[in-house]
Amino acid sequence: MRTRSLPEGVTATLSAPQRETVEAWWAELDDDARDEFARLWDARSDDTAYYATVDERGRTEWHELPIQLRAYFVDPETHRENAMWTRDLTEYINSHEDVDFFLVHRTFHICRAHATAREVARTGVIPADFACPFAHARCPFERALEGANGRAIWLLPVPCSARG
Repeated sequence: MRTRSLPEGVTATLSAPQRETVEAWWAELDDDARDEFARLWDARSDDTAYYATVDERGRTEWHELPIQLRAYFVDPETHRENAMWTRDLTEYINSHEDVDFFLVHRTFHICRAHATAREVARTGVIPADFACPFAHARCPFERALEGANGRAIWLLPVPCSARG
């Protein structure tokens, strides 16, 4: 059976011009390429990444890697690279009620108590000059910045390794 239309959800988050580009690309594919794409397309979960292995009988086995929110120190001039990850980050944070992020070997909570904190969740960047408007001594973003040496922190959802 040949795949005639794009798998459901492929263009769900795209703008109208982006959707048109993808649909034009799809129209140019031959049936074999469409079938291969449809076979590889997997929208099972935004909370889990998957990897495949092939057992001794040649069967594909799927394994889960949970996704965690990791934080990385970034220099001010390079934080613009974060823009391409912003949509994934926003979707990840908004689909979870209680989210923590991991920086080096420490865990911090994602605060949403005020507009400044919600801007961090929206952009994926804790600016180097972030200041809690409530002046909370235990502000997770200020605590994370203590070891940043003047750098911003970039938040990125990534699959965990088998080692965690």
